[in-house]
Amino acid sequence: MIARHLHLLQTVLSQPVSPFHEDAVIELARAWAAERGVGFDQDAAGNVLLRYRRKARGHPKQPRWVFTAHMDHPGFLTKRQRARTVWADFRGSVGEPYMVGSGVRLFAPGGDVPAVVTSAKRLGVARWWACRLELPEPARVPPQTIGMWDLPAFRRRGTRIHARACDDLAGTAAVLCALDDLVEHEIAADVLGLLTRAEEAGFVGALGACRLGTIPKRALVVGLEASKAQPSAGLGDGAVIRVGDHMRTFDPSLTALISRVAQELTKADAARRFTRRLMPGGTCESTVYCAFAHQAAALCLPLGNYHNMGRGEKIAAEQIDAGDFEALVALLVALATQGRRPADTDADLRAYMERLWAERRDYLRDG
Repeated sequence: MIARHLHLLQTVLSQPVSPFHEDAVIELARAWAAERGVGFDQDAAGNVLLRYRRKARGHPKQPRWVFTAHMDHPGFLTKRQRARTVWADFRGSVGEPYMVGSGVRLFAPGGDVPAVVTSAKRLGVARWWACRLELPEPARVPPQTIGMWDLPAFRRRGTRIHARACDDLAGTAAVLCALDDLVEHEIAADVLGLLTRAEEAGFVGALGACRLGTIPKRALVVGLEASKAQPSAGLGDGAVIRVGDHMRTFDPSLTALISRVAQELTKADAARRFTRRLMPGGTCESTVYCAFAHQAAALCLPLGNYHNMGRGEKIAAEQIDAGDFEALVALLVALATQGRRPADTDADLRAYMERLWAERRDYLRDG
């Protein structure tokens, strides 16, 4: 794995986050952008905008790409404390059997505080969990303290990356790595990195970006996710060209262009592996972008222990494959640096169909 990529991935995965509380990742992105000379901004919803534009001399205007991922992961937010009991909301989708008895790490100002979930019940219309946590020792935990499952922030074992939060911090890291490669090699491209908030609480950041006009008109939008592994798209099978999710399929012309670029990458380097699949394990932000009339497609990393739900109804570290991650970054860079548009791929397909017609129409008379 490329050292710069590994460092960025580990740094991003190690940040404490929960829905609506992505400050650690936002500040990391701000510092990285300042160091690398990439434009940094935020829209009115707090989504991060990373702007990279380098013109190609003597070439037509390049397509504008939007590579987008969300910065949050299911997690806790404390409300109040009495002695060694802390009440907290858990925002995000995790099954009931995983809650009570599981260990939590609270990122308090005075240092990390361990805790255990002792009760959990559904919370109103939002369907989040209202939880009671018990601390093994006295400690101060102010309201609005972020909590995550008590798991290693990052661990690498062979080609596997184990982390308390790959979904979708790995997608966020992939956006940063792709932009980092463009900067490092001074590559001509026009890319907006859009890092959104509160996806796990109902796509709130992505909805805000659509309603605020954050996404440029006629931009080609590629949503990145870490999505529950499937029998035909497992860890190590390659980065996934995601033709759709649980709710809908995505723009076919853009998906076809991405597939063609991926095929070219694999032909040049067999280590860059890709698979093209419907990933029905959840709904991703590309569905939001399509619903708001953006030309959007999706890529994802196959994910083990989706939302930390491991075997035996035990909380476990999420897992991705390092080779899948590198393939994803390589594909983003390749997309940003090639000059074709979805209409070009459609035209090539139409030309191929016309050739078939011209070559074989006379056989219809034989019938």
